[in-house]
Amino acid sequence: MKAAVQFLWNKLVASTVTQAVTLVDKARARRVLILGENTNALSDALEAVVEQLDVIDDKTLSTRLSASCESVPDSQPVLTAADGSYDLCLVSFALHKVEPEVAEKLVRDCLRVAPNALLIDFALAERNIELPSQYICSFAEQFLHGGHWEVFQRYIRVGALHGIAHRASASEFANVTIWGGGVRLLLVG
Repeated sequence: MKAAVQFLWNKLVASTVTQAVTLVDKARARRVLILGENTNALSDALEAVVEQLDVIDDKTLSTRLSASCESVPDSQPVLTAADGSYDLCLVSFALHKVEPEVAEKLVRDCLRVAPNALLIDFALAERNIELPSQYICSFAEQFLHGGHWEVFQRYIRVGALHGIAHRASASEFANVTIWGGGVRLLLVG
C-alpha cells in the first residue's frame, strides 16, 4: 500500500509542478514566496524561472498557522513579509490542513504581500466524472493522514479550495484541474 501511495504522490507532484510553473509564468511573477512545500520539487523548478524565491516549508507554515489559530488576533498577519514584497504567493497543499477561518486568513495575507496567489489544494468535483478522484483524495486524508480528518471535512463543507478563495474575497484568474479533478491550481488576485 505504501509503495502505491508513494507512486501516486510522485505523479501528483510532477503534474502540480508542471502546471504551477506555467501559471507562475502566466502571472509574470519574478518574486515568489512558496508556502507549505514539503518536497523541493516546486522550488527546484521555479528557481530557474524567477528572480527571487523564498520558501516557508510545510512544518514551519503549520507551526505559524497553529499559533495564528490559537493566539494571534485576526488583525495581525500570519506572514512577516511587508505589503507588496512579492509578485506571487504560492500556497501548496496547506489550506485543507487548518480550520477554514485560518485558511481564509492565510489567503488574505498572501494577497497582502503579493497581488496574486497560486493556491494548490484539494477541490470539490465539478462534474460527475471528477467524483472518483475526490473520493480517492478524501480516502487518503481519512486513513493516511488521520490526524486532521475533522479539519479536512470542514474544509470540504465550506467548498474546499474555491470556497476558501471565495470567502477570502479573492478573484479567480485561472483554474487548472489535475489529478482527475480532485486537485486544482487556482490563480487568484
